[in-house]
Amino acid sequence: MSTRTVAHRPVPPEAARDRRRAWIALLLYPVAFVLAFAVGEGLAAILGYEAGEEVAWYVPVLAGIPAVVLFVVPGLLALKYGRRAMRGGDPGGLAPVVVGAVVAVAFVGINLLGFLAQVLL
Repeated sequence: MSTRTVAHRPVPPEAARDRRRAWIALLLYPVAFVLAFAVGEGLAAILGYEAGEEVAWYVPVLAGIPAVVLFVVPGLLALKYGRRAMRGGDPGGLAPVVVGAVVAVAFVGINLLGFLAQVLL
């Protein structure tokens, strides 16, 4: 029986820095959530609607698009820095990319389903 040793290449400092930046970008999701909520509700209020009130179909679109764009910014930053880390030789950059993508896609999907339920039902 033989054992095989896997040699680990050292990660370049630039790639490690980019991996850290990708993880830090994900820490911005709670802040982005609060800001997106405030923007969405604020735009709906500017359009003359209050929370819980029946609204026209275009109000969630006008208020929701800027809010969703604001929310996905941390995921886009994680994508940018995670991919840069992987190109720089740090395979650990993939994890924040996947986490950021899952959170962003889930948020957009939930909001889209809510909008479709409101319009169709």
